[in-house]
Amino acid sequence: MNGSRPGGPLAAVPAGCKFGFLFVASIVLYAVPHVPAQVAFFVLAVTAVLLTRTPLRRLGRLLLGLFLVVGIVFATLVLTSTWEAAAVSALRLLSLCLFAYAVTLSTAFSEMLALFETLLRPTRHLGLNSAQISLALSMTIRFIPEIRSQYLAIREAQFARGLHNSPVAVLVPLLVRTLESAQEISSAIDARCYDSAPPARRPTPPVSD
Repeated sequence: MNGSRPGGPLAAVPAGCKFGFLFVASIVLYAVPHVPAQVAFFVLAVTAVLLTRTPLRRLGRLLLGLFLVVGIVFATLVLTSTWEAAAVSALRLLSLCLFAYAVTLSTAFSEMLALFETLLRPTRHLGLNSAQISLALSMTIRFIPEIRSQYLAIREAQFARGLHNSPVAVLVPLLVRTLESAQEISSAIDARCYDSAPPARRPTPPVSD
């Protein structure tokens, strides 16, 4: 977790508006079954991702696996249904994932944390800790793409060393890096006494006459 803030025009949009748009977009995407409309949504989603001004190299690493999975889904659906239905499903999935990437890439971790804590505040009446839940949700959304980026970087390095067919050579360094990152984050949270109980107030000693 670095300290850099997201850039681009979307970074100025409030987090609540972006997540609200993502919720509405997920409904609209599945309510429209026409290929031209899905193509328009896909173009809008690509534009949104580009507006985050994420370096193209990093963006390519993030989206490579997505396009590969969607390509497999499309090929499978073509064999079991019509190409129009396959195209709608593939474009729908791509657009939704790209919109989600645009939201997470343009939203600072602190903004995401504050939004989830506000939304989850009513859960305090059920005895739950909204601050801790929002922290877990924010870190999950933020670090799944980060772990994937580390996986791609490690795999590329191992391929360069000739370790093409060794899952252990990729998974072990990935596990080590993930645990190191988790330890660093845990230490940072503990150092800031996040959501810790206030220190007990010492009783005032009686004043002697």
